[in-house]
Amino acid sequence: MPLASLDHITINTAKPDETVEFYTNLLGMKDGWRPPLDRPGKWLYVGDHPVIHLFFVDDATQAETGDFDHFAFLGSDFAGMKAKLVQRGIAFRENRVAGGSTMQLFFPDPNNVKVEINFPPNLKK
Repeated sequence: MPLASLDHITINTAKPDETVEFYTNLLGMKDGWRPPLDRPGKWLYVGDHPVIHLFFVDDATQAETGDFDHFAFLGSDFAGMKAKLVQRGIAFRENRVAGGSTMQLFFPDPNNVKVEINFPPNLKK
């Protein structure tokens, strides 16, 4: 189950306008397409890739990890990774990206930091 790359980080923000302005105007990222998720937010792109996922919240400390929500990797073996998590007794949640075919696994590391691995169908082992 090789990881291909770091995919994105997710930040909860109670300051949506200031945060979008910071990443777009200061760092040159672009506001781009985002799937129909159940929480409001924006995806900010570097080139063709959305590297900052923002969730707009009323109180940024809602998440267990404060403003930082999680980091994500790209992976290439959904079934193999799922089997490893089951074998080690690590609780996880799986998801299919809304409007797409990418599968995801979410689970905590030993420090309770949320890890996400995305498994797009076009990424081969």
